Amino acid sequence: MIWREPGTRYRAPNIVKRDHYRGGGLLVWAEVATNYRTDLYVFAGGCVTAVGYRDEILHPLVRPFIAAMGTNAIFMDDNARPHRVRLVRSYLESATIPQMAWPARSPGLNPIEHVWDMLGKRIAGLSAPPGTLHELQQTLLQEWALLPQQAIDDIIASIPRRCQACISARGYHTRY
Repeated sequence: MIWREPGTRYRAPNIVKRDHYRGGGLLVWAEVATNYRTDLYVFAGGCVTAVGYRDEILHPLVRPFIAAMGTNAIFMDDNARPHRVRLVRSYLESATIPQMAWPARSPGLNPIEHVWDMLGKRIAGLSAPPGTLHELQQTLLQEWALLPQQAIDDIIASIPRRCQACISARGYHTRY
């Protein structure tokens, strides 16, 4: 719902210009951990299938990251449909990648969703926003490199408090 005063529909503050990059899109992926993060990987196309997720993300990126993190590492994804299919679950089991079970539709409990929000706000705050997919990709990579690791660590450290708030609210809306 949008709330505004009657007769103010076309006033400049009520209009948000969106550039949909001529129908194109990008998919971004990264892993975060306390005191560490991977590079930002940008894939053209904007969507991924289960096979693509396994072959382009899980096998070449997640598997080595989890192995390098050691026995305490637990993989957490965002519960997107391609991440939930049997093919992906079988791969995670065969590669012995421990996965965190968590409820769908709860992005507030997933640190990476907050990191994406920070990255998006940085890009939205630029004086000259990217105008093409190539510019968007370059801007994403630049802003990812400038994103403070301490901010990511703070998000990760807030997750137990967020989980407790969710439990206290019995799964209903919470204010963190």
